[in-house]
Amino acid sequence: MTPQMAIAAALATPLVGAVLIAAFRRRPNLRETATLVTATLLFMLVLSIAEGVLAGGRPALTLFEMMPGLALRFEIEPLGMLFALVASGLWIVNSIYSIGYMRANGETHQTRFYVCFALALASVMGIAFAGNLLTLFVFYEALTLVTYPLVTHAGTDEARRAGRLYLGVLVSTSIVLLLVAIVWTYELAGTVEFRSGGLFSADSGKVTLSLLLALYVFGIG
Repeated sequence: MTPQMAIAAALATPLVGAVLIAAFRRRPNLRETATLVTATLLFMLVLSIAEGVLAGGRPALTLFEMMPGLALRFEIEPLGMLFALVASGLWIVNSIYSIGYMRANGETHQTRFYVCFALALASVMGIAFAGNLLTLFVFYEALTLVTYPLVTHAGTDEARRAGRLYLGVLVSTSIVLLLVAIVWTYELAGTVEFRSGGLFSADSGKVTLSLLLALYVFGIG
């Protein structure tokens, strides 16, 4: 399997897993088997990519380009690789814990929980492998939306209030602050690709860069 195929497979595996989990909603044993198998397969795929990255490779995959300098693109570097390894490895541990917890407590909407968690891992892989700010933003927003049902899982009034607050804060700050920062970056640099050494020229101005930094910090943090 080429590195590009491995990237595509790592992104697709949690999505396929989510479909299988939903299909087995009436058969808990198969549903939870699908969860564990998907989690293990994802970790193995990420591990297979890690060897090349640690050897100095930077595997990349471009899905499509919307306009010059703006593409949905993935490129793996060491920090993103570490993030992907940690996230995919913890999914296995979390799945084992969740199965015991859900069953022991007789939780409702268990299938929805496992499906949303799989979709969240797909989003996390997109964030870890993002090759530019646009890709990072798209998968960051996807992560926010698919984790909303996890926040409100209990179904109580308190959980629903927490969910509204969670969604309101994350969506508003990412659009009002993060998206503005990305558009401003594109205006200044003509690209949103991650580059060694940075995107901006020396004459960008300290005030401009300070404002951009603040937008990124508060837009994500």
